[in-house]
Amino acid sequence: MTRKLQWLYLLLALIAFVGVYFYITSAVDAQNNKVRKPRPEAPEQALALSVINAEMGSYAAKITASGLAKPRYALTLTNQVSGRVLSISDKFEPGQLIPKGHVLSTLENADLIRAVASAKNTVANAELALKEEIRQGEQAQAEWQASGFTEAPDSDLVLRAPQLAAAKTELASAKAELANALYDLNNTRLIAPFDALVVNRTLSPGAYLSMASEVGTLYSTDRVEIVIDLANSDWLKLPDTQTLLKTNWPVTIQSVDSPAQWQGRILHVGLHIDEETRMRSLTVALNNPLSQASPLIPGSFVEISLQGKSLDKLWRLPNTALSKKSEIWYLDDDSRLATFETTPRFVDEKYVYIDVPENMQDKTYQVLIQPYNSYIKGTLVKPLSTSSATGQKKGSKVAKNTPKDNAL
Repeated sequence: MTRKLQWLYLLLALIAFVGVYFYITSAVDAQNNKVRKPRPEAPEQALALSVINAEMGSYAAKITASGLAKPRYALTLTNQVSGRVLSISDKFEPGQLIPKGHVLSTLENADLIRAVASAKNTVANAELALKEEIRQGEQAQAEWQASGFTEAPDSDLVLRAPQLAAAKTELASAKAELANALYDLNNTRLIAPFDALVVNRTLSPGAYLSMASEVGTLYSTDRVEIVIDLANSDWLKLPDTQTLLKTNWPVTIQSVDSPAQWQGRILHVGLHIDEETRMRSLTVALNNPLSQASPLIPGSFVEISLQGKSLDKLWRLPNTALSKKSEIWYLDDDSRLATFETTPRFVDEKYVYIDVPENMQDKTYQVLIQPYNSYIKGTLVKPLSTSSATGQKKGSKVAKNTPKDNAL
């Protein structure tokens, strides 16, 4: 009996073990099947970014440069003859405006007066000698003919031809000496050669001046000229030379010390490149600068603004739209990030102007206002704060060769 119970217990234990084994195996398989079951894909999250609608248009750069307003002529006056200062004009004072031909000062030189008198006497004697020689020549001609000679004499001295030529030369020389003496005497008067502003005066009444002494400085008042240097990249934004010179191309002259502003004109266009700066010069002029409502005083430091020619097929974007890598980030047809490299045509304080790629000129694109280096191409984007990049299409302020740096 005891032996049967032992076998029974053993059988029950075996059955229990088998049951536990199958239970654990089934549970593990069920868990494995649960883990291996594919999960449903989560929807892609779009990145919310601010964009701007970029529309192609025509824009013109504004080129600016600084320069110094200089008079057309700046003359250091010197006397041509020596003498004592006899008189000085009341207008020959710093700051005074004088007309062309105005007598600034008169010198006294007795030697020049005597030289004129002597030269006049020499001319009179030469004229008398010429008249006597003409008479003697006529007399010699008559005597030769009266002698019955039909041929010319062997020597022209017989008819006094050389003597007549010498007398004429003496008279011409005497007249030249008189003209020179009169010229020197006339130079005892210092005369303004053009309408001028007196900058300074250095002579005093009664002072004796030797020849070529400096007596003052005059600035012409007909116009001032401002020379500016432009790089080749700036010249590319301007029209051709003939257009600049013949079409009254707009030029604004702005004082750096006041709100005063003037409309100038292009006077000269440099046709050579400076070997050191590698730039070409352009000269701007303003007529009658001291007669303007706000006079432009010679020596003033000014800023010149030139309107550039109109450039087509450009995007005008905020400066922040251009990354440090010179890339523009935009949304493709699937609202995913895409990019292209570019070099701006010009920039100003607010905007960057770039050429639109040929394959993107058919429609408006959404461009990121401020891209970051961490962005990845192909990222899905939800555009925010969409605005238009259109607006005034001419008159951007400053044209440059390279874009401004952005804090991107």
